[in-house]
Amino acid sequence: MESPKILIADDVDYLVEFIKSHLDTMCNNATYYRAHNGYEVFTIAMRKKPDLILLDWEMPEFSGMDALQTLNKHEETKDIPVIMVSGFTKSDHVRMALEAGAIDYLRKPIEPDELLARVRTAATLANTLKELRLQKRELEAEKVKTDNILKGLLPAQILESLKTSDVIAPKRFRNVTVIMADLVDFTPKSQKMSPKRLLDELKTIFTAFDKISSKFNCTRIKTIGDAYLAVSGMWNNDRNHALVAAKMAERMRQYIIEHNQKYKIDWEIRIGLNSGDIVAGIISEDNLSYDIFGDTVNTAARMQGYSNPMQINVSQSTYDLIKDYYTLIKRISRKVKGKGSLNMYYLHRPIVSKISRTNEFHPYQNTFF
Repeated sequence: MESPKILIADDVDYLVEFIKSHLDTMCNNATYYRAHNGYEVFTIAMRKKPDLILLDWEMPEFSGMDALQTLNKHEETKDIPVIMVSGFTKSDHVRMALEAGAIDYLRKPIEPDELLARVRTAATLANTLKELRLQKRELEAEKVKTDNILKGLLPAQILESLKTSDVIAPKRFRNVTVIMADLVDFTPKSQKMSPKRLLDELKTIFTAFDKISSKFNCTRIKTIGDAYLAVSGMWNNDRNHALVAAKMAERMRQYIIEHNQKYKIDWEIRIGLNSGDIVAGIISEDNLSYDIFGDTVNTAARMQGYSNPMQINVSQSTYDLIKDYYTLIKRISRKVKGKGSLNMYYLHRPIVSKISRTNEFHPYQNTFF
């Protein structure tokens, strides 16, 4: 040990000096602490964090065994290596000490060579355990980083599935609402910002959107540049998925207003909603990106693309599901390549009286209004 801190716990002065004199032959730069009873052992261990404790079993008031058990109950002292020192010579006492947490056992009368050998062995073992604990903490920290990265790539339900299976099969989800949001004029605005400012803005906005999505029990699928894609009703089979999506979209728009006021910036957002069926899955073995596909997704993208800034553009399928709960403004139908003429509606405001008369919103009643 290099410059070790050693706590010697014994109520007999000459034994303490005897131990110190011999340990000095092995490490003459050690710092020693002295404890006269078990109470002092714990107090000094908490305050000084010694590298090794030589602990006499038979001390007054509070024995060495009591002190050992106390040390092992506390997070800050349980890993300090302890050599139990005792005049008890029976194997049962050795077993009791080791089971209580001692790293070794030294019998009295103390033989100098045995003392040095056991301290040396204990120091080596303690250093090995210290390195293992450090490696464990590093691995746990890396696991946290990896888990956080995966949380940004995959829905929580898929992460759970990966714990038991290496294959995530594609799945069809029926009756969901897709939420597609996009920042208006992102490219020209981004050219006026430094790369750091731009990324900080996107991180702040999309982190807020993630929290909103989680609050409304929706599933964030991915971000595509300055676009945000989420789904309502994907895992919970919620028959109110369209209503939940509408309120989530309202909250996203309100957040942009609040963000602009706080940071003196002028972001605007377009949001499109469309309801129907989707297919979801991982399409590449080399890429863990979880994606959604189908006409429902494409139409949601069209709704977003045909929306004006700071508006929530709703398709016919979503309109049919929320018209009893929201006032919506019908727009001029738009011809879309491959789809013909599409009806579109702007979300205007909720019909609070109708919301209050229904129990259909039970999971979200306190969240909506």
